Amino acid sequence: MGLFCFPNTTNANSAPPLKIILDTDMSGDCDDAGALAVLNKMADAGRVELIACVANGHDRDKAIAATISAINTYYGRPDVPIGTYHGPPYPPTKSAYTAKIRDEFPHSASPDDQAPPATDIYRKALAGAPDKSVVIVSTGVLRNLRDLLETKADSVSTLSGWDLTRQKVRKMVAMGGGYPHCNYESNFATADCWRDTQFVVQNWPTPILFSGIEIGSAIITGKCLVNAPAADPVKRIYGIVTGFGGRPSWDLTAALAATEYLDHYWTVSPSGYCEVTPGGGDQWYPEPDLGRSYLIPKLPPAEVGKALDDLLMLPPRGK
Repeated sequence: MGLFCFPNTTNANSAPPLKIILDTDMSGDCDDAGALAVLNKMADAGRVELIACVANGHDRDKAIAATISAINTYYGRPDVPIGTYHGPPYPPTKSAYTAKIRDEFPHSASPDDQAPPATDIYRKALAGAPDKSVVIVSTGVLRNLRDLLETKADSVSTLSGWDLTRQKVRKMVAMGGGYPHCNYESNFATADCWRDTQFVVQNWPTPILFSGIEIGSAIITGKCLVNAPAADPVKRIYGIVTGFGGRPSWDLTAALAATEYLDHYWTVSPSGYCEVTPGGGDQWYPEPDLGRSYLIPKLPPAEVGKALDDLLMLPPRGK
């Protein structure tokens, strides 16, 4: 088993940990679990602080929060706040694994419909953070993010959701779309949510960095988890979904790109504008410059995959 080599960066040893909020559709695929594992590994190394997780998926077993909690509990972070989507219902997904993880692993979460609303968790986490300190990692539909932007001032903060986001968020890193053009991508389109995606991409008040579908599709990870401890819920999820045959790393790339190691693995396009098209496609334009950009491959996919697999196999801190 290899070990992940943290690349040397100018600020790696001096900068405070990046404050991260993960917005995930954990239930349909296993790469959401991989992304949360990546963020926990980075937190173990002192590179990030996971300040909240919110679910944007709609799970028939109402067990996304329990799955998130089980993974965070395994990594020694049982108290990370978790919120769930409480907006207008859309057709739920029957997950292959969320109920199993809920029933087989320790966790402290309520059923999804009894968990705090994602917008409440967002507002509390952002209000308590220093200005321009938070990176949001989005690995699913953008409905929670639209709801956040449209929240009103409340007892947590006198700021509207848009103003609170503008003040507290450094950037958003989103797995979504394809660049420079894509006819359809599920995170942009699932359950006819392309209108929410369009709203967020047009109105989000901080930079957005996209990890397009083409980035993660080329990077296969997860085979290594066959050798992980049985107590690891991420191993169980990958075993259920793939039989340890490997899976594209769509969400893992967004999680890794949110860290200070971005420049080691990818280059970033010049900033410009992403037009979200009806039905969930997108088209990239260099103008107007609205602070949107996307990842461009720098290293061979196998090399990035090896780094991610090594990272997945690092034991939790203290274990």
